[in-house]
Amino acid sequence: MSGIEYPPPPRVHWFALFLAWTAVNYLIKFFTPQPYQTLLNSLVPDAWAFYLCLWIRQLDPESRSAFWCDLYVVVELGFAALTIQRHPSPTTETLISLLEIASGILGIATIYLIRADLLKHYNEREPIGIYLGPVMTFFFSFLYFQSQLYPIAQMKKRKAEACVPEAGRTLLP
Repeated sequence: MSGIEYPPPPRVHWFALFLAWTAVNYLIKFFTPQPYQTLLNSLVPDAWAFYLCLWIRQLDPESRSAFWCDLYVVVELGFAALTIQRHPSPTTETLISLLEIASGILGIATIYLIRADLLKHYNEREPIGIYLGPVMTFFFSFLYFQSQLYPIAQMKKRKAEACVPEAGRTLLP
């Protein structure tokens, strides 16, 4: 380790993240009119992707994942906003289809850029050693990342707690 102290990963268990996403999606399904559901459902994973990219930016200010995540979120929100229309014109339907395809491509690109940033950081800069399989990344993306990052966050928390002197004791004679 180079002696640089990097911020710990988000200390959220992957299952807690999954439950939060599921709960928000059910709340949206039952309390939001149908035309707005696509827009609101896209906000939950987008918010986590954005948060993760902001954290990665703290690890590596030159990370490319934040830019692509921003672009992905804008395109996805544009797609979701256009789906609210009840009777879109043929031109709008074409635009919706193009934005849906672009959103899918940018989403996959963002996930793999985040994966590359995590692998680079935890195998080179802060050599803890992390493996993120490409297939698991594709199917489970942020939940998979969080399942690998949570133990690192816990380890860093224990390490930080071990450095704190016992309460009531002072270092002065």
